[in-house]
Amino acid sequence: MNRETLINLLGQRVVMTRGQMAEETGLTSAAISRITREMLGAGILVESEGEKPLGRVGRRETHLSINPTGAFVLAVSLTANRRSITLANALGEVVAEKACDDLDPSDALEFLDALAARAKALIYDADFNRSRLLGVGVSAAISTGVQQANNHDAVISNPLGWRSVPVGPRLSTALSLPVRVEHRASAILRAELKQRPEASDIYLVNVALGIGVSAYLDGRFIAAGSRGFGSLSHFRLTGETTPCDCGRLGCLEVTAAGRAIVSNLDKSNISLTLQSQRLNEAVLAAEAGDAATREAFHTAGRRLGIGVDAAIALFNPKTIILSGEVGRQPDYFAGLLDTLEEAGRANANTFVERSTITSANAAISVALQEYVLTGDLNLAKLKAS
Repeated sequence: MNRETLINLLGQRVVMTRGQMAEETGLTSAAISRITREMLGAGILVESEGEKPLGRVGRRETHLSINPTGAFVLAVSLTANRRSITLANALGEVVAEKACDDLDPSDALEFLDALAARAKALIYDADFNRSRLLGVGVSAAISTGVQQANNHDAVISNPLGWRSVPVGPRLSTALSLPVRVEHRASAILRAELKQRPEASDIYLVNVALGIGVSAYLDGRFIAAGSRGFGSLSHFRLTGETTPCDCGRLGCLEVTAAGRAIVSNLDKSNISLTLQSQRLNEAVLAAEAGDAATREAFHTAGRRLGIGVDAAIALFNPKTIILSGEVGRQPDYFAGLLDTLEEAGRANANTFVERSTITSANAAISVALQEYVLTGDLNLAKLKAS
């Protein structure tokens, strides 16, 4: 527990002295010396000499930081329109990456095998100590409202057209590495929290073809699909009759997300793959100023605003974050703000923000949290490597 506290502290503050660690954590100097000595010996931390404080004599204070080459992780992004593999170091810096958008996810198991083969090629080609590759983090477009947060070994994804796909076990067997699969909204929130060490009470809504949510409330991380948390994607809008995958009518999943925007612009019944392509085209068209496309985004954003207003009433978060290619889109964001302002949420633009975290960044954050910023590090193995 103490080791996890210290390495997470360094992950947030980057560089610290042992004295600063003691002051921040309340641990004794002896405990900090013992723990950091173990991690230095395993190569997870590095030590550097700081400047001597003015007016003081004696030895310079030494600074500790996470060793970039002390550990490595693989990060996999699995969404309808963005699929990639990234090799990152212990600081989350990208060492190598491969796009996988060309891999067809329609046959899930064949896709995962092809993805694993591409990951092996990336590992083989990259210049790094392979014995320090600790695990794989996956940020996936998992559909909420249909599975619990602790059951991601059998992934259900409406955007990918998957039903009970063993993503974690399949990749783990193929790569001989542990694999952690996380809902994309939760993965993005983890990355946001890493950038905001003092953050509190955040409700994040990720909007792409579908909608996902996650939260950090009262110091507790709440993963999408957690028991008792619910799913904003299946909040029903009165008067809307579009059928949802859950069996109800008018859910935000089909009235306020990318699928609704595509349906508004293209009335034909098209496949999920084509919907993803059309959504990408719509984002570009709106950026180019197409009036009809911009209005479709704005209308969908206004609908989401109704659900977000309800979430504010239920959870009273300090900050609302919108992420995803739809959530970040300016007209969509403006539509949501318009609804909140009309609902009496004064100055909504001061507490509603847009995230710049990508799915690849989010997957890196999942992998680091699971395999590097943890007290469960196998220091003996790392020391031997």
